[in-house]
Amino acid sequence: MTRLVPQYRRLPATAIAFLSDNLLATANGSTIDIYDVRLKTSVGSCNVFDSVRIHGIVARLCDADSRSVEFLVFGSKQWTVIRIHLDSARVEPGTVFYVDDWIKAGHWVQDDKQAWQVALALAHNQVLVMDSTHGNCIYNVQCAERCILYAAALYGDTLQTLVVAAGTVFNKVLVWDAWTKDTEAQVRVQLSGHEGVVFGVRFGKNGRRIMSTSDDRSVRVWNLDEKIAETVFYGHGARVWSCVEVDGDRLVSAAEDGTCRVWRNGETEDVWRLCPKNVWAVAAHCDGRMVAAACGDGAVCVWTVGGRQRIERIDELDTIALPGPEQALNWPDRDIDPGSDSKEREFIRGFALTWDSALVVTNHGHILRHSTLNNSWGVVAAKYGALSGYAMVAAESKAGNVAAIGMRDGTVLLVCGNSIRSAQLHTCSVQWLTVTQRSDNVYDVITVDNSGDIVWSLVTWDASWQAVACIERPTAGMRVASAAVSHDGQWLVIGTVTGSVYVYKHGDVKTINGLDAETATLLQVACKWPQAHGRHTVSAVSVDVDVVGNVRIVSGGRDGWVRTFNVLDSVPADAAPDAVCVGDVVLHCTSRVKVTRGWIEQLLCVDGQLLAVTFFRKRLELVDVEAAHIVVSTVCAGGAKLWQVVVGSAGVRIGFVKSGLLRTVCVPLSQSAPIVLATGISATDIRAVCAIDVQVGGRQLCVALLGGEDGHIRIIKCSDMQLDVLANVRRHRSVIRCIQSIPSISLDSDASRFVLSAGAGSELRCWRLNASSGDDPLALVDWALAPVLDDRDIRIMDIAVVHRELSNVWIVAAYSDASVALWRLDTDHQTFSCAARAASDIHAHCVLSAASVKTNDGRYLVLTGASDGQIIVWDVSMFIAGTVDVAKPNVALQAVLKIPHVHQSGVNTLCAHMDGVDIVVASGGDDCSISLIRIGSTLPSVQSVTRNELAHASAIQGVAFLGGGSICSVSTDQRVAVWNQHLELQGMAITLVSDPSALEVSTIGDDLQIMVAGIGFETFTMSRSC
Repeated sequence: MTRLVPQYRRLPATAIAFLSDNLLATANGSTIDIYDVRLKTSVGSCNVFDSVRIHGIVARLCDADSRSVEFLVFGSKQWTVIRIHLDSARVEPGTVFYVDDWIKAGHWVQDDKQAWQVALALAHNQVLVMDSTHGNCIYNVQCAERCILYAAALYGDTLQTLVVAAGTVFNKVLVWDAWTKDTEAQVRVQLSGHEGVVFGVRFGKNGRRIMSTSDDRSVRVWNLDEKIAETVFYGHGARVWSCVEVDGDRLVSAAEDGTCRVWRNGETEDVWRLCPKNVWAVAAHCDGRMVAAACGDGAVCVWTVGGRQRIERIDELDTIALPGPEQALNWPDRDIDPGSDSKEREFIRGFALTWDSALVVTNHGHILRHSTLNNSWGVVAAKYGALSGYAMVAAESKAGNVAAIGMRDGTVLLVCGNSIRSAQLHTCSVQWLTVTQRSDNVYDVITVDNSGDIVWSLVTWDASWQAVACIERPTAGMRVASAAVSHDGQWLVIGTVTGSVYVYKHGDVKTINGLDAETATLLQVACKWPQAHGRHTVSAVSVDVDVVGNVRIVSGGRDGWVRTFNVLDSVPADAAPDAVCVGDVVLHCTSRVKVTRGWIEQLLCVDGQLLAVTFFRKRLELVDVEAAHIVVSTVCAGGAKLWQVVVGSAGVRIGFVKSGLLRTVCVPLSQSAPIVLATGISATDIRAVCAIDVQVGGRQLCVALLGGEDGHIRIIKCSDMQLDVLANVRRHRSVIRCIQSIPSISLDSDASRFVLSAGAGSELRCWRLNASSGDDPLALVDWALAPVLDDRDIRIMDIAVVHRELSNVWIVAAYSDASVALWRLDTDHQTFSCAARAASDIHAHCVLSAASVKTNDGRYLVLTGASDGQIIVWDVSMFIAGTVDVAKPNVALQAVLKIPHVHQSGVNTLCAHMDGVDIVVASGGDDCSISLIRIGSTLPSVQSVTRNELAHASAIQGVAFLGGGSICSVSTDQRVAVWNQHLELQGMAITLVSDPSALEVSTIGDDLQIMVAGIGFETFTMSRSC
């Protein structure tokens, strides 16, 4: 029999526990992974069970000098005790023991001889006390309430003090004593209040409180003395799985919505968004500060609670009100009480913050300055000209020492301290403006008037104010939403309301002496990226030039995405089709990341750290873009109100106007981003996997490309006993159902490799895979996008590469509307064209799978399988040979062979290869069967059919040839099987990937590697000699 050995896996992390001050243990399927949180690295792993997920880890110190730790590990109906030596991180596995029921909780207790034993709470409300060395049962206690448990917890150091808290399917928590041997125990306390199943139960550190989590999205803290819920927490957007007490004041809960919430004094203190879906478990360090989380995408994260600022109430902010009449100011013209109900009531029209002051412009035309040091007001200017009733205010965001004010008559003021500079830049009202500091006392000012004219001016304080250029508007309706100037004054970037990014190169254009904008040089667009953020406003841009002249542009939009571009002197070979070169440079998109579920309004760079100012549900949040981590979060008045964020030496100052009052807060920037010990891959189903061999830095690597329900494509490297994510991109709007490679040339590191992906919305994309020896060894570049044929609601269910040649690639695509299409990809010109289609009435049912084969006589055949169990063979040789004019519309594919009733229902998966002069087709279906069909290639006809109707216990999701006539298969019954050419079972293994959806086979040396993907990813090795 062939033996399949699990090798690499990244599955949902289901359990987590601190073993010591620096060691952390997590559950990765049936494997325990050990991490050193101080060194931020993996120090070892140990496979514990055979094909059983681990659901709990409980540690205890073995001896007084704390040189080793024993920890209890349990899952399903199995448990064991493992020892780890702290100095060397050497793991000693123990014997695996079995019980008759599902284990819901484990605990260490001392018996009468002070020996440590194991207590287990089972799913039918029973407790077993087991000998930790030999695994025999010392005694058991059955609760009189014989109900089903979804969760349980144990408390007490000795058998005489052992207490159980049982979370039932009837929404209750039952507390009973487990020290009465071999008898039924009565429920001591019954805690009612949850409105859903209880998923998690945990005792507080003193044993007098119980924390429970539930299907009703709540966390409840119960007082056992009073038998009531003393606190109920709501805030999670989905089911809450578990919680832990961090210190006397704080709890941390983990939920299905992918967040951990920190609760303190009855309120949310902090929210950590760690993964898209499901944080299964949390653990607290003994220092009362560090918390670790086990995530549904396989990620393991550690962070410090209380390490960042989160403000929940408006009254926590400083309040600044306009001065009343009783305050003695040098302000002779002021005669209106700001608090009166008069229509002439004075209010804040605009403001600009510095770290210790606020410049305020009122609707009466007054310019005031408030000092936070002594809470006093001063007058900068009273009744200043055209400011009455109108003012546009912008502040320099880095230092905040200069503010620009646009007026109704087109005049622009620059205010620094109590000094004012003015210039007439426009002939009508200033609608939008921004100011940035280029160097000491030198500022760039971009202004837009009511007619849409854009002026770039340069101010040297104490010297001149000069017009640099007027800015070309490519379209008459172009509306500016954001702008930025590089520190060398050579580049201007503008983001528009319609989602486009425009780049202008100043070059050798000289500034003119004076402010006559009509005589200023017209600066034309150098390059652009239309709809960089779809139709959403580009609300923030930044531009930076490094020491060697490389230009990087970052844009943020109200779609919540941040995009990064490089400005290049020529169009690169791997440029995406969206790039538009107007002048002598081109934009090249290098990354795209989702930062917030809300929208982005500003980008700040603080000590090399890119921060995005975001708004979501009336909260202003500063997000570290690279770490995808919220640094500061505060309630606010919403993004549509007056607001500002300014960077100071000690952190950031946030201000906004609400109810006529200026609210501000100064927040230090903490270094509290989570430590990611293991990178997650996907919290949702992975629907496609593709293995590719690449040369990187002289090494041959086998990498896997994964695509799934979240629309991401990830490149996974499996080597050196580690699984690493090399790249993660998203361009698909929805689900990716299939990925295929085009290995059309040699494996040289300079060679071009291409990958195809397809799925929902009829999206068919081509990617270029770039390999390098740098920090990012592999990168995917969006290369080409096929046009949508009919309806975006139609899905591409599968694709197959028919003819593989660099400049001319033929692909067949199977569609959910029962049609089949033959596409031609021109990789040189980055275009797709549809060469032929098969009408939907030929299959008449959803086409689920596709495969292709080249016969010995040079013909190209395509095979497709549908949900009615039928397989159809198509001959596409004439298209590839060029004997059919594919430029004509409505060219039809012709079926050469129909094979009905191959399966009783859907043909979920297909593969085909040549065996001599015959074609051998392997298929797997919804009816749990596998079929091997031998087809004569000369005149396509069925020669023989071999079928195993009981191959699996549920639907088969993948089949692949292994060589020598054998095949492998995977099914939703979580079994990976190897079959010979007669479909006789040769070997089988259980995969811990839930809902397996995809199968791939690759070669590493002399071994075959079988990859399985679904909710998680796992590989198996099989020797060729087997």
